[in-house]
Amino acid sequence: MPEKARLKVFIEQPGFSVGCVDLDYGEEEMKSFPIAEDRINIGSLLVRLRERYGDELRADLIDPRNIAYLLDVLRYRVNNTEAVWVLDGEVVFRGIPEWDALMQKVDQVTGKGSENREY
Repeated sequence: MPEKARLKVFIEQPGFSVGCVDLDYGEEEMKSFPIAEDRINIGSLLVRLRERYGDELRADLIDPRNIAYLLDVLRYRVNNTEAVWVLDGEVVFRGIPEWDALMQKVDQVTGKGSENREY
């Protein structure tokens, strides 16, 4: 069985840590979170990806502050001001892509045809 395509989306998560305690942003803090709207848009795109590709694609949402991904953060030049989309080890987008452009890139990797473009 071939390995499924892997999409890593690096975007800062709302929240912060104090010592070993993680604190999530509340409703008031989210109003001032600079990339809150980007997170909503990314969520919509990830839902559409799941609907179209199902188990053919593994999609991970990664906070670039996660030390486990430090090498990836450096390799792909991730910062905390924009989303970075990495598909099978290659940066394919910075920021929020249009659905058609994202779908085209994933189609190339998964081998999925252009059928069902309405997704």
